[in-house]
Amino acid sequence: MVSRTARLPLAVLLLLWTCPSPVAPVAVRAAGDAAARAGAAVISATVVDLTNVERARAGVAPLRANAQLMRAAQLQAEQMAALGRMAHVLDNGPYPGPQDRLAAAGYRWRAYAENIAYGQSGPEDVTESWMTSAGHRANMLNGTYTELGTGYAVDGRGRPYFVQVFGKPL
Repeated sequence: MVSRTARLPLAVLLLLWTCPSPVAPVAVRAAGDAAARAGAAVISATVVDLTNVERARAGVAPLRANAQLMRAAQLQAEQMAALGRMAHVLDNGPYPGPQDRLAAAGYRWRAYAENIAYGQSGPEDVTESWMTSAGHRANMLNGTYTELGTGYAVDGRGRPYFVQVFGKPL
């Protein structure tokens, strides 16, 4: 025979296990969001570094990472992931074109360019992909640009989206 006091902890445990907690899912989601942001930041920083490696190989000055360009690139990566498609202009997005994203990020530019990609496995793969495309390579190695922002986001199906925004400030 099980005593009444021995059953009480089991009953409390079952009650806690079956009752939804209003705090735990939010805390877990917030921790997951923070981890995703940290992972995206590492991926974005790696793309900056790899871009500068390619520029050094070509004898072109390195690009400085710029917080406003990083924001513009992240806006594009996130809206492409949210809409599930890759395009420089997304008419149904909150920031349809590159100039809209640059303005939203507060970047005053003299010149800019944008590289986008999706589906690559990581920073090395996307950098290689851009370097084997004439237009993307031209943006990456263009000596006119002095600053760079990069963005990364994943859509609901797990597909990664990458963005580079090159700039020359006013």
